[in-house]
Amino acid sequence: MTKPLPPLNAVRAFEVASRHLSFSRAAEELGVTQGAVSKHVISLEDYIGAQVFVRSPTGLSLTQEGYTLMEALRPAFAMMIDAFAHYHRRPPRSSICRIATLASFAAQVLVPRLPEFRRQNPDIEIEFITSVRLVDLTREEADLGVRYGLGQYEGVVSMPLVKGTLSPVCAPAALAAAEGDFARLLAGTRRIQTAGYNEWRDWSALAGIDLSQAEPALVIEDFLVAIRAITLGQGIALLPRILVQDLIDQGELALFSDVLLPVDHTYHLAHTAASVRRQHVQTVVDWLRASLAHLN
Repeated sequence: MTKPLPPLNAVRAFEVASRHLSFSRAAEELGVTQGAVSKHVISLEDYIGAQVFVRSPTGLSLTQEGYTLMEALRPAFAMMIDAFAHYHRRPPRSSICRIATLASFAAQVLVPRLPEFRRQNPDIEIEFITSVRLVDLTREEADLGVRYGLGQYEGVVSMPLVKGTLSPVCAPAALAAAEGDFARLLAGTRRIQTAGYNEWRDWSALAGIDLSQAEPALVIEDFLVAIRAITLGQGIALLPRILVQDLIDQGELALFSDVLLPVDHTYHLAHTAASVRRQHVQTVVDWLRASLAHLN
């Protein structure tokens, strides 16, 4: 039969006291009284049947048994610290709202709006978990998810943040050089394709433009990379309006056509039924929907 472990509080008290060689400093670190540390150490000594400290007017020193035990325990505590560092959790009453989303949405939509949110809600902090991986909101430490797709996500409540719309964008300098003529613009810059299907085919049919003789599109599936390429004048693209509207308003991008392409895919806000029962999470949901309502 496996021998039971000694009281873990006693083990912890010994480990801290062995580092400081002082019960008073160990008590400060542990947030207990010096007497409590002493009692824990005595309990451990009773358990192992050996003295671990020599107590003298000048302080503490380790016995041989104490030194041997210290050397055995320190790597174990270091391993536990490393292990639990991966599972750092917020306090249960924390007002932090963690949003799991793509880097493109965080960078182009959330970050520019954070200052206004903080002015309105100084007691709520927003943190981002950016990943292309579909975060499991029922199991992982995220309160909300913003996902690009059709909105069919098992086990969570989801709602579209905006209508699915692709905006035809290019660099303002490229549009100026082409004098607003799409044929000249296309001749001077390359089309960038970002969707898994050919969004240019649908857009050209809607706009009444023949692209059959145009060069094949350059595939850049990451929206952030595509935006960077466009701002540098290296291409034109059809990108989610929600990602580029602020840049258009600021003059960093330009619309080369007034034909916007409706699509089924868009950004959806997803959450569990339980998460929005926390008032600060509901506040973030309301803020997101209100701040993007003008794009619908």
